[in-house]
Amino acid sequence: MKNNIPKTNPELLYLAGKAAHGAFLFGAAIPLLQNTQLNINADIQPLVDAIMAHGTGRNEMKIRRETLKSTVEDCRTALMLGRDNLKPQFGKFFNEAWLPLGHDGSLEVSDDVAQLSLLLQGYTEFLADNPVHELPTQGFTAVHLGALFAQLQAADVAIDAQDTVIGDLMEDRDAKSETLRKRLRGLAGELSQKIAPLDQRWKSFGLNMPGADETPDGVGAVTAVLIGPNTAALKWNAPARAQYYHVFKRVLGVDAEFVLVGSPADLDFNLENLPAGSHVDIVVAAVNSGGEGQRSEVVTLVTH
Repeated sequence: MKNNIPKTNPELLYLAGKAAHGAFLFGAAIPLLQNTQLNINADIQPLVDAIMAHGTGRNEMKIRRETLKSTVEDCRTALMLGRDNLKPQFGKFFNEAWLPLGHDGSLEVSDDVAQLSLLLQGYTEFLADNPVHELPTQGFTAVHLGALFAQLQAADVAIDAQDTVIGDLMEDRDAKSETLRKRLRGLAGELSQKIAPLDQRWKSFGLNMPGADETPDGVGAVTAVLIGPNTAALKWNAPARAQYYHVFKRVLGVDAEFVLVGSPADLDFNLENLPAGSHVDIVVAAVNSGGEGQRSEVVTLVTH
């Protein structure tokens, strides 16, 4: 059976932890020379640190986006106040008189950073030249709008800068992830030179035994029909590489987990002695020397 190293970081770290434990248990006896517990752990921790750093970077980006959003709302509030104050002079609807203030075809004050920046600059210049239209008590002044423009630009630039940081953190995380994958591939290679393909110690490292069969495919849909008050007849299809099957049941309110109730070689099975008046979940999995295949979807029966 092949040993495919996981692609996702959670699965990779899970396997690496098992591999490190296996190296702790059997590394000296085998012996492992290159892929020891110490070396595996030395590649685990940098990936953990890189994942945490990337998460911190993404959280910082969230904070910066919230800052930009808040700044945009402050800018829109100030501009809409000024726009409405100037309508008696320039008109209630867009006309060419509004063009020097940054409006073009509409008096809308959007939340687009580029359009807001243009309006802030236009209104700031207008108020600087016409201070009589300022509303100091309401923050509609050239100085205040200029400060808002600076805040908006800074918030926007901060997001671009953090985007670069996150990209670098992602590259670092991915590089450390690949280093750990190489370590685990190296471990599988070293073990293949030191222990037999069906040696049970492979499992202690979280790895498949290379000499074992590949696990079977799933059985697909399972049909379950009550053929008596407390008996159900089950049927399923034969998947590739199946040698026999595991049948599991879980009585709701009684069993916390699925319980193995049979290991038939055939494609059908009678599930007997089911408790009366119960909801019973049933799953089936194909099995061979490599282990269980994927379990079927749950089928639920209600007994009389």
